[in-house]
Amino acid sequence: MKTNKIDSILFTPVNYWWDTRSVIWLVMAICVGALYPCMAIAKMSGIEFWIQDDARQHIFWMMRFTDPELFPNNLIANYFQSIAPYGMTLVFGSLAKLSINPIFLSKLLPLILGISTSFFAYVFCLELFPFPVASLISSVFLNQNLWTQDGLSSATARAFLVPIFLFFLWGATKKSYAGTWIGTLLVGLFYPTYALVIAGIMMLQCFVVTGRKIRINPQKSDLTLAVVSLIIVFFVLLPHALMTSEFDPVVSYAEAQQINAFQPGGRVQFFQENFWDFIFNASRSGLRISSALIPDLTYSVLLLPILLSFKKTFRLSQQIKSLHIFNYLILTGITLFILSHLFLFKLYLPSRYTLHTLRLTITLLSGITFFILFEAIYQLIQQKLQEKVRSVTTLLIFLLASFFILVEPVIDEDFPTSHYVVGHYPKLYTFLQNTPKDSNVASLLNEAANLPSFSQRGILVGIEYGIAFHKGYYEQFSNLAKQTIQSHFSPDISVLQDFISNKNVSFWLVNNQVFSDGFLQKSDWHFHFPEVTNIAIATLESSDKLPALQRLEKQCTVFTEKDISLIDSQCILAAKSLD
Repeated sequence: MKTNKIDSILFTPVNYWWDTRSVIWLVMAICVGALYPCMAIAKMSGIEFWIQDDARQHIFWMMRFTDPELFPNNLIANYFQSIAPYGMTLVFGSLAKLSINPIFLSKLLPLILGISTSFFAYVFCLELFPFPVASLISSVFLNQNLWTQDGLSSATARAFLVPIFLFFLWGATKKSYAGTWIGTLLVGLFYPTYALVIAGIMMLQCFVVTGRKIRINPQKSDLTLAVVSLIIVFFVLLPHALMTSEFDPVVSYAEAQQINAFQPGGRVQFFQENFWDFIFNASRSGLRISSALIPDLTYSVLLLPILLSFKKTFRLSQQIKSLHIFNYLILTGITLFILSHLFLFKLYLPSRYTLHTLRLTITLLSGITFFILFEAIYQLIQQKLQEKVRSVTTLLIFLLASFFILVEPVIDEDFPTSHYVVGHYPKLYTFLQNTPKDSNVASLLNEAANLPSFSQRGILVGIEYGIAFHKGYYEQFSNLAKQTIQSHFSPDISVLQDFISNKNVSFWLVNNQVFSDGFLQKSDWHFHFPEVTNIAIATLESSDKLPALQRLEKQCTVFTEKDISLIDSQCILAAKSLD
């Protein structure tokens, strides 16, 4: 390939993303965005029952859109429905009316969101730096980062955030009223807390620094863009500020310190034994810098200040514009990170503000940085090497760059990360699907967490659903969990029967180990509720009577698959005495 041809293809700027010289690279970016979710779904080929881990919490209740009689008066379903953003309920609810199953939709959406992410990352980067190949690289880096974690695969609100927020950033950078305002509205509908990030960016845009003074932005169009966005944020967040819920209030910092679920190893682990991890790396409390620096090539962003300082040497760095949007993004994210620590948990989780701001800043700018470095090396080759050696060297550099961008980050067998959960008891799910819609299953097994999604039948408790951010929910959940443990291991049949009657328990799900003290000692229940589990363990060790549920297991079992059994509660209620 001739040198001028390479320059024309790789290093010639374009004015619009729909330019013919841009479209081919955009199509490649979209293909990458579609490839990774397809790779994740392909791993589930031939498996009938599977769902993403977070979708087990945030999607299962949406089956009510297809059948309002499901999960009647179910604490878990009611809670997760109450915290669902309006945008999510609108999308899933509207498509359910078109007979699209919400759980099926949750498996399809990562593909749609992956394509959307690639498109908006590409057009946003092209607005910053008018070279299509650089936009492609940035889009690829972002997608690789997202699929080394489980953000997009979950199809939950945080999966919608990335493409929608990129759309907002594109609008704000282009100074498009429609793009900025629609993006602001969508972020508020799908991920309300992140509307605060938009508010921070827009507030900063209202001012400019001239010399050593801060002044009101003299550009009326900038002020209009910012002020209207702030008004949209206000009205989007107003219902959340005024709305009350039966599950309020949010737990305070002092209260969280007393709840085991927030401790290291807990269901919603927040506190850490290591202060460094607590501030920088922890998934809920930390800045999440290490999570943003994926793949390895994103470390190239550290060279960007050097490239900007030597613009004559790295000539393409002169083409970068609107970098201030990233300054606003980082400053706002860190400010909200600090505020959310100070007002824990009023602004939800501190890490949510910095993970996405750092992720977008680092991955997108690293793609631009890498491209500038590549162009500088290419020009050096053209200047210093003889023509015969030049072509071979250029080809090798191009192949190496392509390998490290496209291949090396994804050759790990764990890529893409999806956190899909597989159901191993298909006959159990089918059996429960044929029971009354108001059936409730009580169980201490981890398998219970799969039942709402795979069988569309309610459960009383499950560690997976032990989310402790709202006192009104977690106190009810804790009481139910403690009563379930007490009844499960009580040798007194009347205790078991009273619990079944009061909580409308239809079935008990057990396995071969669930009645042993060893099961309790090793279980998450013991960590979260040590007092009641220790009493149960002591009862098992000291009593000469087996738990009433265990003694009735053989005569009341109505279904068995592999190592698990369903015990019918009506049979238990009919039993008069075990003596």
